[in-house]
Amino acid sequence: MDVTNILLKPVLTEKSYLNQMGELKKYVFAINPKATKTKVKLAFEIIYGVKPLKINTLIRKPVTIRNGTKYPGFSKLAKLAVITLPKGMDIAITGEKTTKKETKDQ
Repeated sequence: MDVTNILLKPVLTEKSYLNQMGELKKYVFAINPKATKTKVKLAFEIIYGVKPLKINTLIRKPVTIRNGTKYPGFSKLAKLAVITLPKGMDIAITGEKTTKKETKDQ
């Protein structure tokens, strides 16, 4: 499995944003359903250059959805990885560069 096919996209929700602001930085990524924790760890190290402290995975199973007809629909199967970084480490997910604003002291 190719490294670019393991980490699909970051999941940006209110809960995941609050986890990023805590003391231990936790980032949530949607991953390939066939990916294992070791493959996720290697892909994260290659892409972001940071060694994760811990990786937790979870599978969000499809559920039935009403779509207004007599035939029910289903949501998509999703596998997520919660990646915990060591203290003091941070990554830029949104692609924005962080800049320091200089204040002028009088």
